[in-house]
Amino acid sequence: MTPIEKAIRAVGGNKSELARLVGCVPSNITNIVARGGRIPCMSKEKRDRWINATGLSKKDLFPDIY
Repeated sequence: MTPIEKAIRAVGGNKSELARLVGCVPSNITNIVARGGRIPCMSKEKRDRWINATGLSKKDLFPDIY
């Protein structure tokens, strides 16, 4: 399972809800899925937003970094 699939599942399977929680538009989530599921590297603040929104570990969401 890819990091984005884990994140979507963690918020109940709704891409729009995930987008709302992390502060982006739903098309960004769709693009991440289409590009292989790896969540792009970003600032620590944005990574923390993803971690808090999903309840997943940073290793689950950003395995390339951690």
